[in-house]
Amino acid sequence: MAEFNPDDVQGDLFSRGFPKFTEVYYFFHIEPGKEKEFCQKVKTLISGEEKHISSISKVLEDWKQVDGAAAKNRTIDDTANKEWVPTVNALIAFSKPGLDSIQAGLALAGRPSLDLKYLNLSDPTFDMGMADDGPDNLNDPPVDSWDPLFRTTVIDGLLKVAGSDSQIVNDKLDHLKRILGHPQVITDIEGNSPPSLTNSKLEGHTRTGQHRGHEHFGFRDGLSQPLLKGINSEKALEADPYMQTDQNVITVSSAPPELQDGIEADPTRRPLWMVNGSFLAFRKLEQDVPRWIDLCNRFKDAGCKSPAHLGAKLMGRWPSGYPVAKFPDEDAPPNTPLDNNFHYKGVSKFNCPFGAHIRKVNPRTPGGAVTTARMIRNGIPYGTDFDPANPPTDPNDTRGLLFAAYQSCLENSFHFVQRTWSNGESFPLSKTGHDAISGQAKDRGLLYTTLHNEDDGHLVPGLGQFQESCVMKGGEYFFVPSISALKNTLGCD
Repeated sequence: MAEFNPDDVQGDLFSRGFPKFTEVYYFFHIEPGKEKEFCQKVKTLISGEEKHISSISKVLEDWKQVDGAAAKNRTIDDTANKEWVPTVNALIAFSKPGLDSIQAGLALAGRPSLDLKYLNLSDPTFDMGMADDGPDNLNDPPVDSWDPLFRTTVIDGLLKVAGSDSQIVNDKLDHLKRILGHPQVITDIEGNSPPSLTNSKLEGHTRTGQHRGHEHFGFRDGLSQPLLKGINSEKALEADPYMQTDQNVITVSSAPPELQDGIEADPTRRPLWMVNGSFLAFRKLEQDVPRWIDLCNRFKDAGCKSPAHLGAKLMGRWPSGYPVAKFPDEDAPPNTPLDNNFHYKGVSKFNCPFGAHIRKVNPRTPGGAVTTARMIRNGIPYGTDFDPANPPTDPNDTRGLLFAAYQSCLENSFHFVQRTWSNGESFPLSKTGHDAISGQAKDRGLLYTTLHNEDDGHLVPGLGQFQESCVMKGGEYFFVPSISALKNTLGCD
């Protein structure tokens, strides 16, 4: 396997991703008849002295500055004297229709074909697109119930821009749109996605204060990311040995990882220009916080001590991030160092149900399907915090997660995990039930998750069936090309 080159891989494709407080997703369409001009614009993104699309090397340098300032700020009491590091980074990705448009533009320029004819064999999920794949294979809601942004116009591409504040991020986005010829060469998608009233765009923000780093159900997010040799520190690898991951699980390689059992795909048929790229599964997941609160308030029916106890069992972690596999009855004491080095061998299904979210999507057994199913998750929350004392009355005042997962093979990772593990009522054992957080039942039915009492008797009748608290509102599959592919293959003079 060729040595991984961090100068050639787009910068969000590792465990920490872009440093950010704000992140914008801008979806665009390539105007018919402007395909060649678009290819010329793509090349200008990375051809000059200023590289408008960030590499991992650039993002690692940003993190050094951010971490250095954070360490210094911990010694300063006066907020006014704390150091602030402005950062902004960008990523570009294309759907299958977008790659088709680029191929048409390259043909007009007399450039070689992208050789996309075998994508239906090498990467059938990407070739199909989420609108055709999701409702049939992942139990997604029907497309006509998705937000207008994801069902009105063909999405050809995505600009993802993240940074230290909203102004810097949106200024960068506007600059990139001008470079790509907006609004003549690329145009907006004619549809919005609440709470945003702006067509073509979604904006997320990290939550503030004590909620920073937590999603809207209240749990610390972004833990147990794949750790990649050559990028993550040896200290990180030692701290969570179960998450050590080969680079070819995340970025496309000439030596792809072994496929899961039963998957019909042949990654060896990909064109060589896709090496060092990655497939992105983007989904807008709306979180119904009142519904989640109501579910957790049924803790007595589920044999739990409190709403927080039931929530922790369904998630597999306490809101602080400590796993119930290590702290089964209550959250860890304050100031306990977070130890993410754990496994489920010998862990009672009473303490951590087989259907707990983090046990479902990451069983933490060494090797095999568990290792090759991993993906980098670098999304962000969106919407305002829910206040039970003042519940919103505007139906567009929604909140949730802009989910973004990178992997070298959708069939091996996101698609497999969602279809077989999260949705699978018999994974890892019969009568396990659904993943209560991200699972989706067949025919949009109700979910169930089997809980157990201390004698291993089922408590399913106690908790019963329940509605989804997390609803998919639209999305798409994208390919994130390498820096060199943008310059030498997808771009033209």
